[in-house]
Amino acid sequence: MSKHGAEAFRNHAGLAAGVVVTALALAAFLPREAESRKSAFIGVALAAVTGAVALVLKRRAVSRDLKAALSVVGVVFGLRAVGVVVGLLAVVRAGLGAVAFVAGFFGTYFVLQWIEVSYVMAASKDAAGGDE
Repeated sequence: MSKHGAEAFRNHAGLAAGVVVTALALAAFLPREAESRKSAFIGVALAAVTGAVALVLKRRAVSRDLKAALSVVGVVFGLRAVGVVVGLLAVVRAGLGAVAFVAGFFGTYFVLQWIEVSYVMAASKDAAGGDE
């Protein structure tokens, strides 16, 4: 990976970490009920874990080629779909708020997805020699 590529990854990983910290703070303070806070926190945490895995997988894939990066998108989508189903079942079984979980997960996921797409575009541009 080039110097620019490593820097792009660090920048995007830093942005993702900032999003996760902000989302955890919102999950801790916005919901009124303790059950909703816990459920939102679980949603954010699950989105954060799948987001971290996604960014690392996309980093590896982009270093190969764009086709590999696109195939990783499908794998990560499946991982997140399974994560949402398992997380939602867990919070419902625990008697926690499903709406808070969904809000925590998807609120975090949408921003992390934007960061991941931005990273793939920056890394692809760098790999093509467009950042010189």
